Amino acid sequence: MLNAKTAIGAALAGSFLLGALAVGYSAAQQKETGPKASHAQVSTSFSELEEQEIGEIVRAYLMENPEVIIEAVNAYSLEQRMAEVERAQTAAKTNLDLLLDPATSHVAGKKPETAKVAVIELYDYHCGYCKTAAGLVQDVVKKDADVKVVFRELPILREESAYAAEMALAARDSDKFLDFHFDMLSSSGVLTKERVDNLARKHGLDVAAMNKEIDSGSIPDMIQANHLLAQEMGVDGTPAFIVASTNGDFVDVMVGWSEENLREMINEAKKAG
Repeated sequence: MLNAKTAIGAALAGSFLLGALAVGYSAAQQKETGPKASHAQVSTSFSELEEQEIGEIVRAYLMENPEVIIEAVNAYSLEQRMAEVERAQTAAKTNLDLLLDPATSHVAGKKPETAKVAVIELYDYHCGYCKTAAGLVQDVVKKDADVKVVFRELPILREESAYAAEMALAARDSDKFLDFHFDMLSSSGVLTKERVDNLARKHGLDVAAMNKEIDSGSIPDMIQANHLLAQEMGVDGTPAFIVASTNGDFVDVMVGWSEENLREMINEAKKAG
C-alpha cells in the first residue's frame, strides 16, 4: 500500500507527465493548423473534450509503461529521505553540546575524557531493537578507548517507559547506572513500577532518594528536553544514534538499528577526529 509521501510523489509524477503530454498535444494541434499557427503562443487551456483525450493518452501511456510512475516515486522517496537525513544532521550538529551534556545523561566509556568519538543513543526500555543493540553498545563501552557513549532517555512506546526512564536518569551519576540500565533492557515483558524499583534495589540504588529527585521535577524536565531534541532532528522512533567526532567535524544520525551502519559511522567519526 502507498503511504502518504509515496502517494504525493506519484501525484507529482503524474502531473509532470500530464503537463508534458499537454504541451506536446498543443504543439501537435498547432502543427496541423499550418505554418502561421506555428508561431502562435502555445496554449495550455483545453476544452472538456481535449482534457478527456489527454487523460486517455496519459492513462494508456502509464498502462503500457508503469515503470515511469515507479521510477518517479522512487526518485521522490529518495529525495525526501535525503532531506530528512540532512535535517537530522543539521539539528544534531546545532545541538551537539546539549546532546553531550553529562548533567542530563550518563556518559560511559573506557576513557571517556579523551575519546575522539561520541555515540549518543536515544532509547526506550520497551524497545526491541534497543535490546538488540545493547550488546554492541556494551562492547563499545568496555573495549573502545576512542569512543564514549552518551545514554539519553526517550520513552515513547508505553506509559510504563516513562518511569523506567526517570529512574535511569535518577541513577545517572551512580556507578550502578550501567548495570541497572542493561538489566532493564534485558528484562522481558512490561517494566512496571514495582519491577523497576526491585531492579534498582537489586543494584544497591536508593529508590526513595531517586523518587524524591523525580518528584522535584528536574528529571521529567530532562526527558521533555530529550523529546524536543528528537523532534527537532525529526527522530520519531527508537533506537536513534547520533555519532559525532568530539571536534564536531563529523555528525551523523541513524534512526533504527543496523550494526553495520553504526560501526561504519563510528569508523568515519574516528577518521574525522
